[in-house]
Amino acid sequence: MHLHHLTVQAFGPFARTETVDFDTLASNGLFLLRGDTGAGKTSVLDAVCFALYGTVPGIRPTHRLRSDHAPTGTRSCVTLDFSSAGRRLKIIRTPKQERPSTRAKSGFVTDEATVQLHQHTRTADGHDQWNPLSANVQDAAREIEAALGLNKEQFCQVVLLPQGDFAKFLRSDAKDRAGLLRRLFDTGRFQELQTWLTTRSKDTRRKLDEALTEIRQLAERIDQETRTLHPQDGETPTRPATDDPAAILTWTQQLLTLSQKASAAAQADAVHSDDEHDQAKRNHEKATDLAERQTRHHNAHTRRTALGEQAAGHTRLREQLDRGRSAQTVRPLLDGLERAVATLEEARAGDHQARALLAPEHQQEDLHRLGAHLERQHAERGRVEGLIPDEQLHTQLGIELEDLDTKEQQARADLDEAEKWLAEWPAEESRHTSAVDAMNRAADSVAHLEQTVRDATARHDAALLRDSLATRLTAAADEKTTRATQALQAKQEWLDLRERRLDGMAGELATQLSPGTPCTVCGSPEHPDPARPRDDQPTREDENKARTLHEQTEQARTEADREHAELAEQHAMAIGSAGTTPAAELATTLQNARTTYKEACDTAADLPAAQDELARLRTEHDTRTRLHQEARDLLTECQTRSRTLAQQQADLARTLDGARAGHPSLQARLTDLTRMTAHLDHAITTAQTTAAAETAHNDALTAADQAAHSAGFTTRDDAATALRTPALLQQWADELEQWGKEDAIVTSILTDPGLVEASLQPTADPTAAAHALQQAEARLKDTAGTSHQAAERVTALTELAAGIETRLAGLEPLQQSHRLADRLASIASANSAANTLSMELEAYVLAARLEEIAAAANTRLQNMTSERYLLVHSDEKETGRRGRLKGGLGLRVLDTWTGTERETSTLSGGETFTASLALALGLADVVTQEASGRPLGTLFIDEGFGTLDEQNLQDVMDVLDQLRAGNRTVGIVSHVPELSRRIPSQLNVRKHRDGSTLRPLTGADL
Repeated sequence: MHLHHLTVQAFGPFARTETVDFDTLASNGLFLLRGDTGAGKTSVLDAVCFALYGTVPGIRPTHRLRSDHAPTGTRSCVTLDFSSAGRRLKIIRTPKQERPSTRAKSGFVTDEATVQLHQHTRTADGHDQWNPLSANVQDAAREIEAALGLNKEQFCQVVLLPQGDFAKFLRSDAKDRAGLLRRLFDTGRFQELQTWLTTRSKDTRRKLDEALTEIRQLAERIDQETRTLHPQDGETPTRPATDDPAAILTWTQQLLTLSQKASAAAQADAVHSDDEHDQAKRNHEKATDLAERQTRHHNAHTRRTALGEQAAGHTRLREQLDRGRSAQTVRPLLDGLERAVATLEEARAGDHQARALLAPEHQQEDLHRLGAHLERQHAERGRVEGLIPDEQLHTQLGIELEDLDTKEQQARADLDEAEKWLAEWPAEESRHTSAVDAMNRAADSVAHLEQTVRDATARHDAALLRDSLATRLTAAADEKTTRATQALQAKQEWLDLRERRLDGMAGELATQLSPGTPCTVCGSPEHPDPARPRDDQPTREDENKARTLHEQTEQARTEADREHAELAEQHAMAIGSAGTTPAAELATTLQNARTTYKEACDTAADLPAAQDELARLRTEHDTRTRLHQEARDLLTECQTRSRTLAQQQADLARTLDGARAGHPSLQARLTDLTRMTAHLDHAITTAQTTAAAETAHNDALTAADQAAHSAGFTTRDDAATALRTPALLQQWADELEQWGKEDAIVTSILTDPGLVEASLQPTADPTAAAHALQQAEARLKDTAGTSHQAAERVTALTELAAGIETRLAGLEPLQQSHRLADRLASIASANSAANTLSMELEAYVLAARLEEIAAAANTRLQNMTSERYLLVHSDEKETGRRGRLKGGLGLRVLDTWTGTERETSTLSGGETFTASLALALGLADVVTQEASGRPLGTLFIDEGFGTLDEQNLQDVMDVLDQLRAGNRTVGIVSHVPELSRRIPSQLNVRKHRDGSTLRPLTGADL
């Protein structure tokens, strides 16, 4: 990938539009990005990453990318022109941001993030043009990742080369290294494979257990099914052990044969019981029929006697029934007469009540006079209704006058308030302006005070480290002396012991001689006078123990020497950083610097609010001035209109007073007229109703008398006396009819030949027949249940035997599958002896990647360190948090000058930077090859050069010169002065109060 042009607008510290021409800046392959701390050097790299991936390195939110110095109307935007994989692309990207609304007077609207991707092409006539590829975030991301061959995580590691992260990576443990390598090389798939193998092993184990459990469950069911087999059914075989599925199948087949025999015997017994039951059922039916006929004949004799006793009172009942049916024809007219009387009484009462509501002079008038009076009321009501609009206008004028009075009072109050505020404004403006000026001065001093705090903190921390190292150095010196004494003593004891053993070696050899065995010294099988061992003769074991003790003490002495040397070097470096000033004095200086810095920050923090408040007060001054004039104009207008409306209201009041006739309003007058009209109308209606009711009453009385004579009654009172309810008449008729029907039925029963014959036979005994039938049914149920149970047992055993056969057939494949899956899962999870490295699958892959990275890093590290240092990949194991052994992710440093390996944490600051840079470049090579295989055209190397001495810096610069081979561009981010003199092409980042700027510099500018 090669960068060509970068344009940033309102992005990070850059308030305006800044452009970087990488083609010119990197013309010789190496350029320097320099500037003061906080100016925005890293923001240039952030802009490149944001343009490509829509986010910045780390976890910073994209909505904070907008410059705080930019005008509110300027949209944040980054444009990047780059080449990769034979394509030249340009991407224009804006982050999500808020801006003031252009429609509403206040509030903000949110502009969503946008992206535009273009590709450079050349037309047939040789002109350049940019063709749009995509304006969709997902589509653009796919195009860019396809062109670069790197995701965002890989890009940030191999192109931007964060030195601080690699220094930490160099010193970290296996767990932390695994985290970075896992993200870069996407080895999660190997962890997923390991998890899948473990899950597969568990699944096959579960399926195998389920199959064995099903076989055991089937055996349990077979045992339950055959518990009802009795000894007479056959000899029941003994149930085998549950871990022998084949024996269970044989046992099941034997039980099936016995059950089939028992089922055949039970079926024959059930057939015999069914025949006995049919015979008992026929006997019970005959006895029941005879008893029923004898009972019917006896009951008919009893009923005949009761009917004879009831016949005496039926004659008088029939006479009453005939009179009641004749009176039924008169009932409607008698009911009509009764209703007419009630209607007449109700009408007379209503007429009396209606006239009581009228004025006394109208209560006795006839219908004609009441009608004339009603017409006069209607005319008066119409006249009053015509004046209602005038009364409404009179009321509306009163409301308008009150509203004008309110507005006049408010206008007068607003005028007084505005005059008071404007009188206080000059003093208030002066006070706020002075406060803002003081806060600006505090804000200008924050950067200088912040640097002072950082310098004081660094010196104080170095002093604390210096004092701590001095104490540890003294203890290390004592330990070094002690270990040296112990090592010397152990060595002397070992040599003395060895010399004593050599002196008595003849005796030691003699103890090993036996008759007939050749001597190991002379070869003779005869031993006439062997030497005798000394009483204090040392043995080989004694010498080995002394030598082991000597080696242990010598190793302890070497470790003590190494630790003392390291502490001495660190103590010297700490003195170089902190000097000899006491730590307490430096702590006081640091506290004073922090207090001054905090006071300036607190004062500067209120600056935006104070500026906003001053702007708000100036805006309010303009508003108050405008409101003062508006209040004065409104007061004059209200006074003029009030006088006009008051005159119009007085003219209307004189006209309305006469129409109200003493009422408070025309509506009250209309209400009274309406009420009087309603009373007159109601009185006329009730008088007409009363006259109609009297006529209807006379007609109903005449019709009732005529109907009574026609029905055979002397008077209508006789007809009323003979009336009975229809229900009672129907009851009497039903009683007479029922008696006749029952008499006919009894006569039919007593003359039935079959019943007469049954009455002559002996009395039947259905109870005994029912008892015999119950016994037969019980026997039938018992034999049927036994037969059904035996048949079901045969069916169940047949199915269970087939189930066991099926599961035995599938058991062997399950066992083979589990053995294979369990072995692979154990190897991948480092739980098997077959995994000789005791490494999990993903750890093994990561170790291979780390070995490749170390090999790639060493090609540059040797050049940077004059071929002194090499990074050595280690397979040493270390115990994790849960006691699990992991290996393959260790890194050590080989010093070729001494031939010793040591921990990476023992490197000095400059050596750490050099090793970190080599490691970062090696990782970039491996990741690039892994991701796409495309060579990197542009690299950025972040801070760290200040820790190098003159020779190391020269070695590193030689390696960076080699990186430029193959048309590669290297950008260095640093503020080290020596690099400014060595690198002519530079991009200077300058910070200002209103935002940072970018300025390219060449050799001539320097």
